[in-house]
Amino acid sequence: MLVQGTTIFNTALTQFDTYQGQSTDKYSLQITLDPQARDMLDKAGVKVKEYEGEPIRKFTSRYDIPVFTAKNQRWHDEIPSGSIVRVEFTTKEHPTAGMVPYAKRVLLMEVGEGYEGQKEADDEFFESPPV
Repeated sequence: MLVQGTTIFNTALTQFDTYQGQSTDKYSLQITLDPQARDMLDKAGVKVKEYEGEPIRKFTSRYDIPVFTAKNQRWHDEIPSGSIVRVEFTTKEHPTAGMVPYAKRVLLMEVGEGYEGQKEADDEFFESPPV
């Protein structure tokens, strides 16, 4: 499945996320969602939270999450807050958390403010458009 959104924090998918000073042994990416994307995730059984009044979802993986640019090149830098990304993910049922989304790869469509490199992405990178 595919979902598109905007990153809400600077995200380094080159290192594990931390919680209370401890590594989670997972890579993670949090994005805000538009109402259509939120509804698609709700229908898939994925729980969506709110942050400052916006629907958000965290996508994680225990494995490297490749990030690509418009020219199908790997992105190795931190993804700035405010970047528009398209996330390809799968879901797996968890006994208490419902359907949990696991990121497979990310397309960096537009880089958030503060970055001087590539600014646009090719919409044809993923086979089908997001919701």
